[in-house]
Amino acid sequence: MTYSTDILFVLNRLRWPWRIPVKWLILGFTVLGVCFPNPVILYRHLDHWRDPNALIEPNAPGVRAMADELRPTIADDTPPHEVLHAVQDLVYRSVPYEWDWNTWGSADYLPTVGEVFEQGREDCDGRAVVAASVLKQLGYEATLVTDFAHVWVRTEVGETMSPGETPAIVVGEKGIEIQSHAFAEMLRASTLGIRVFPLFRELIVIAVAWWLLWSPGAPRWYALTALASLVGGLLCVRAYGPLSIVWLHGAGLVMMLVGVVLPLWAARGLRGRARETV
Repeated sequence: MTYSTDILFVLNRLRWPWRIPVKWLILGFTVLGVCFPNPVILYRHLDHWRDPNALIEPNAPGVRAMADELRPTIADDTPPHEVLHAVQDLVYRSVPYEWDWNTWGSADYLPTVGEVFEQGREDCDGRAVVAASVLKQLGYEATLVTDFAHVWVRTEVGETMSPGETPAIVVGEKGIEIQSHAFAEMLRASTLGIRVFPLFRELIVIAVAWWLLWSPGAPRWYALTALASLVGGLLCVRAYGPLSIVWLHGAGLVMMLVGVVLPLWAARGLRGRARETV
């Protein structure tokens, strides 16, 4: 390998106590920059998740208008589940669905009611905040629930906003309550997040990870095979279809693991040869 290409892997000349932390920092900042390029949005997102129920605003002007639109259709004897369904339908009509990276330029953002109405579009978490606010204006106790992939609303009479099957975090009166199975739900949500996140952003992370993994002097076929495995595995994980292709997601994860192991194996071989020549 020539000096001009070897210079791209200058990090590999550092001793391992420095090399490994620096590489992890680079990868971490890359992922953070890809997912949350605007640090202000990231700060506000984290701050909002400290107490999501504080975002529920039953007296916001837009919320009051939505509640007033529903009241003539709700009688005293209207079953609660019909009220929940009516609120869900109204929010879906009033707030079109849009991914956060198109609205906010970030992988995720939990907005205030005012921000939802200002943008005029939102994904599940913003819609849930609005729905909880409308329900509170109508006299129901509403809180937010999430399984990491979806956010919906829980009330004393049932759930709405397309409830998920297994909540991982429940936002109650005592604050955020993390359920025992939250880690498993996080893994499932991560696979979904990879599948729907913009491909070009994910390829940036793949390229940086590949660069950090490849050691100078390693056979070129190792590097090319590792890159193909990383990209191919990503495309398999992103595959969308019936449950019958779930196996493809597993195969994709294995391919990505191969893409990580190959460069590490090549580096191990290089270190072994270096010791033999000493």
